Amino acid sequence: MPNNGSPGTFGATPQDTTQNFDFIGALPKGPQPGWTPNEIVAGFLNASASYPTYAAIAREYLVGKGSNIWDPGWSVQVVDQVVPAPADIEAGDRRATVDVSGQVRASFNGTGQFVAAQAPQNGGSPDANQEFHLVKVNGEWRITNPGLIHGRMLNESDFASVYKPQDLYFFDPGSQVLVPDSVFVPAGTSPTSLVSNLVGALLKDPQTAWLKSGDTSTPPTITAFPSVTNLGTNVYVTVEGTTVTVNLTGAAASASTPVLQNISAQLVWTLTGQQQNPPNIQAVQLELNGHPWVPRSAPCGGGLSPGSAQKQAMYDCFNPYPAGASANFYYVNNGQAWSRCAPENQVTQGLIGPVAPVFGRTGAVQLSQSCGRSVQAQSAASPPAQPRSQPALSMVAVSADGSYVAGVAGGTTQVWKPGSAQPSNILPTSGVTAIGWDRTDYLWVAENDTTWMVAPASTGSSHPPIANSFDAKIVGLSVAPDGVRVAAITQSAAGPALELAAIDRALPSPGQVVNPWSRTSIGPPVRLGPNLTNPIALTWYDADDLLVLDRTASGSTLWEVPVDGQPATQYLGVPANAISITADSTQNALVVGLSPGTMAVSASLEGPWQQLRSNGQNPAFPLPVPVSAQS
Repeated sequence: MPNNGSPGTFGATPQDTTQNFDFIGALPKGPQPGWTPNEIVAGFLNASASYPTYAAIAREYLVGKGSNIWDPGWSVQVVDQVVPAPADIEAGDRRATVDVSGQVRASFNGTGQFVAAQAPQNGGSPDANQEFHLVKVNGEWRITNPGLIHGRMLNESDFASVYKPQDLYFFDPGSQVLVPDSVFVPAGTSPTSLVSNLVGALLKDPQTAWLKSGDTSTPPTITAFPSVTNLGTNVYVTVEGTTVTVNLTGAAASASTPVLQNISAQLVWTLTGQQQNPPNIQAVQLELNGHPWVPRSAPCGGGLSPGSAQKQAMYDCFNPYPAGASANFYYVNNGQAWSRCAPENQVTQGLIGPVAPVFGRTGAVQLSQSCGRSVQAQSAASPPAQPRSQPALSMVAVSADGSYVAGVAGGTTQVWKPGSAQPSNILPTSGVTAIGWDRTDYLWVAENDTTWMVAPASTGSSHPPIANSFDAKIVGLSVAPDGVRVAAITQSAAGPALELAAIDRALPSPGQVVNPWSRTSIGPPVRLGPNLTNPIALTWYDADDLLVLDRTASGSTLWEVPVDGQPATQYLGVPANAISITADSTQNALVVGLSPGTMAVSASLEGPWQQLRSNGQNPAFPLPVPVSAQS
């Protein structure tokens, strides 16, 4: 319980602007008599760690103007450890200086957005340094310069205990799908301050470094708000119960209906989506010059009756990771391509769909397997005959909408359309390590340190490589369903690394006709999973997490890796000889490929895992595609 500060209220419908004391954490103490300069600095850092919850206690360590102007907001530098140097005392024991340093692991700006991180390869971590000046007041040391300190310094364990993750949502350049941008907000922040900071962060394009890469005219993600929109000038936010009202004036209030719908989608997904902190916001009311704005129709269809209080279901078509449209996964065995159906409800009962060929008796592609039938998961499978007129495959991938099949065959990567026995495109390749489709039906191919973006049908033009900043051999690659984020496992002299980057699809000028790959690139990556040692395979699990197999001396281990930079969480029970993994939302099973050329399935991260008696390698679900991208 807090022992000082202004009175506040909390409950089921918080409306106040005082800090939220639902937060439970260590209670810092104020400065004690006789403390040395180093003890004063350490006490201040401890009290300011959970700002603004214990701001009043932190200010007890300050003196002069600094006590009044100190307001670090949500800015923070996360370091490996906070190391204070011995105090430099001068002026007859009346002044002191204490330098504090640490190696930066991550930095967050005033709205909690991820702005800097550990160098991705051998560059090491930059140093953070803060210099505290102290004077004696009535015989006790106090800090004079907090206003000169850029944010705060927290070690990794303190940061995890007082900062909680939350998603901001921005649009892809085509405004078809929302893309989450993970931010961290301080636990105990007042409801109004929390909501205002989140709305303020949406008014500009993301400030997260890796999402700002590429062509500045069309960055990988954008906001729907007009460029001259500012909080407190032409955007006003109030919280009443579980509803947030956002009043727009100026240029934003004169925006077109599609723009207003996109603004609402960003607000609703950000404020009513995943929340680790109070308040429990259920709806957003958008106002134009003080008058409620009501959409003329449900923005995403579905027969919903729109009203002034808008909820997330109205904007579900912008979901960055929707439910999978199909429960079929695809794999290769003995050079041929096969599929099986693995919905979660079947695998939970120890069942799985029968084996079905991807190429029919005539050699034509067939992708019409139904999930109605099932067999025991551990029963022996007798696959039907499949013609050998097609080349021997080592990998296979089906596009999200089922329009194309791609396979790696010897020195080529080939693409087929359903119903056809002849490939619609052939790309000469060698040493391919990963293939996968994006939501626009382009095939992504990783080959050594090169990435390719392949059109599904040949246009007679060459396919130049896509520029990427991974700068190492790519041994695993997976494009997120939103089509903006791409995760990779790279291998350099320093060892393997799990990385995340943004795909920059710079839009052409009006009337300009160019090939998409001529304006596409992968920007600078950031490191993920700081506690992983040897990642070997990955797949997207939901909008905020990857699943990664990490190789240890005793075999493979399964980890859920947040894409916001937090440490990964391990799950037990995955087969030790797992070498590849695929997932398709939480509605379908997980499938791993095993080193003897077999597979295993599980209905959940916790297991149990059931080994399939049918052989197979490199299993792959098609990624789910946002509804708006299909229309």
